[in-house]
Amino acid sequence: MGFGIAFLGYCFLLLHSAGLGVVAAPLLAYGFFLASRLERSFLYASVASLFMLPRGLFVLLDVFLPILGVEISLTNTLPWLNLGTYLLFFIAWFFMVLYQCIAVRNIAIANDHVKLKNSANRQLYFSSLFIAIAVTMVLFSELVDLRVTVFAVVAYYAVLVMNLYFTHTCLVLITSEKQYEEDKKMVEEHNRQVLERKAKDKERNKKR
Repeated sequence: MGFGIAFLGYCFLLLHSAGLGVVAAPLLAYGFFLASRLERSFLYASVASLFMLPRGLFVLLDVFLPILGVEISLTNTLPWLNLGTYLLFFIAWFFMVLYQCIAVRNIAIANDHVKLKNSANRQLYFSSLFIAIAVTMVLFSELVDLRVTVFAVVAYYAVLVMNLYFTHTCLVLITSEKQYEEDKKMVEEHNRQVLERKAKDKERNKKR
């Protein structure tokens, strides 16, 4: 249903600082696009994740240009672009998680799944809190202490792992239950056809 692909996208997002955000964003977008067949809000999450791509491209170039022998640091040369893509990344991340959680919560409410609904609420709360702190730190980076920066980096990976686990929960609970319902319908349809054939055979035997 797309959750597996979105899960893989979050895995690549863990390696964002190595330039793999360019892989993460398309995977997340495609994964949530597939999941939108279940709930429309996943489509908005898909669109939001694409806005994480500019930061991924910026980081990729900043990492690989020196390796290729180009003596330039995009972070220092283009500070306005560095700041812009950084802010865009966090804003896109917020809306991606927001719509992902809304979609999961809607599915949970429709199926009376309290545990999944509470999980979506917690995920949205902690992700929103971290992203708000991260955006504030980016805007006032000159005033931030080094220890706070280290804490933010740890928090970044902690929230990402939470996103990863939450998406895995969606994969297990939503996809598995959906597949179970589809398999159940297939079995019921097969049994109905078998009974119809038996009934027709009985009718033919009676006429003989």
